[in-house]
Amino acid sequence: MSFEESTIGSFLDGVASERVTPAGGSAAAVVGATGAALCEMVCIHTLAKRPDDAGDELRDAREELAACRHHLLTLADSDAEAVDELLAALSSGPATAEAKRATGVPLAIAEACLSVVESATLVTERGTENAVPDAGTGAFLARSACQASIFTVRTNLDQISDAAFTDEMRTRTAALDESTEAAFADVLSNIGYER
Repeated sequence: MSFEESTIGSFLDGVASERVTPAGGSAAAVVGATGAALCEMVCIHTLAKRPDDAGDELRDAREELAACRHHLLTLADSDAEAVDELLAALSSGPATAEAKRATGVPLAIAEACLSVVESATLVTERGTENAVPDAGTGAFLARSACQASIFTVRTNLDQISDAAFTDEMRTRTAALDESTEAAFADVLSNIGYER
């Protein structure tokens, strides 16, 4: 059964078990998907209350968020598979290809979470006042999931000796981190949150 089809309780039971997977990458993907769902909910409420005023941008954001939510849940499964494959390969010797895949999946999770935070900038700006805090919470979750995924990518690089690959991953994660923080700063401004 995919994580998208499982209950929250059974997913968390799996995380808190003696099994190696699902682990950090899958958990980050589920958290990012939860952030997307919250922002999507705000779009739905805003479009219902102000269908003419909300505009096509919010409709497009809702579609993008729904796509991100489903993609992140698929990535949760992909991460568990990649980790399982890596551990199986490591038991019989070097596993460079598997380590690269186990690094690529959390990178994709971080990229999807960035999309959620970027969508949240519009949702927190244009959403109905009573629902905007939910979009803010969604952005906090997606940002945290992005940071966790970047951490996972950077940690996994220690297992890879391909310098070109590790340099590319470091460059990409730095850009993701910077873009996420810039979008998140806009969200904080929109919701009036002061650190």
